[in-house]
Amino acid sequence: MQKRFRKRCATFDIDQHVVSKNLDGLFHLLGEEERKIRTDPTARVTDLLKEVFSR
Repeated sequence: MQKRFRKRCATFDIDQHVVSKNLDGLFHLLGEEERKIRTDPTARVTDLLKEVFSR
């Protein structure tokens, strides 16, 4: 049983895992911000956002 565990851990790339989870979190936050901008007109604080999302 211990051999299987070592083999599985040897193929795990911690750097790839961390980068992947960070990107997931980043895109989640971007999605929340976009939802807020689209639904709440007071969240459109710049002229560009007002122009793009008021159409």
